[in-house]
Amino acid sequence: MQNMIQLPQDLYDAVRKKAAAQQKTTDALVTEWVSEHLEESETSEITQAFEQEVAAFEQMRADLLTQYAGQFVAIYQGKVVASGSEKLALLDKVREQYGNVVCYIEKVAPDSPRTVRMPSVRVAQS
Repeated sequence: MQNMIQLPQDLYDAVRKKAAAQQKTTDALVTEWVSEHLEESETSEITQAFEQEVAAFEQMRADLLTQYAGQFVAIYQGKVVASGSEKLALLDKVREQYGNVVCYIEKVAPDSPRTVRMPSVRVAQS
């Protein structure tokens, strides 16, 4: 199924010119651009949501220490939604209850450093 989007003539001309310079069709260039920018937007929203949960954890740290010292807590929408002794079990619990949401899970300790796990990068060789 094909859909049409109307662009002002000057914008369409600019897209056509750029597509020609990149040896692409205008459709391919626009599709590529929209796809990339939607992904960037989604990634930005996820990062922002995660940073808000981290900030909520830091803001609540003193109160968390009195109730959850030594335990992991899951922060979702600025609130503690689960706690426990195992981080992965806690993540499973959050996902069961709320789905695949952005949350922050951290051990409650006076000086717990913020840790982030990053997936490794694979480099394809041709």
